[in-house]
Amino acid sequence: MIRLSILFLSIFSLIYGIYFLIFPYSFVNLTVAENTNIAWLRNLGGAITGLLFIGLLMIYLNTKGSIRLLNVIIITSIIQTSALIYSRISNEFSANNLIIIDITIYAAIIVTIYLLFISIRFKKLFI
Repeated sequence: MIRLSILFLSIFSLIYGIYFLIFPYSFVNLTVAENTNIAWLRNLGGAITGLLFIGLLMIYLNTKGSIRLLNVIIITSIIQTSALIYSRISNEFSANNLIIIDITIYAAIIVTIYLLFISIRFKKLFI
């Protein structure tokens, strides 16, 4: 079940990352934000696709011995999610449709907490 959830998160990350990487204007239009965010969205899409999708896929394919990779993914996820929360609290988003931003932040929080939970609760699976 844990491996299946990792595969699900990997595929979710692929979709999310590709969306930002290839279709950043769509997200800008959806959030009614300024076009100045395009480069940052593409960069974020690349990071999500590279680290979360490929990293979690690697963990799914070979769970044993993947604790270090999982820890890197979790630390990165914590930093990115914290930055999103800080930016939202500080009103740094140019978006006018903040509900989409909030949904993105909640998704990041859920993924981060889940990854942290499985790394602690099922640590032996990854060692």
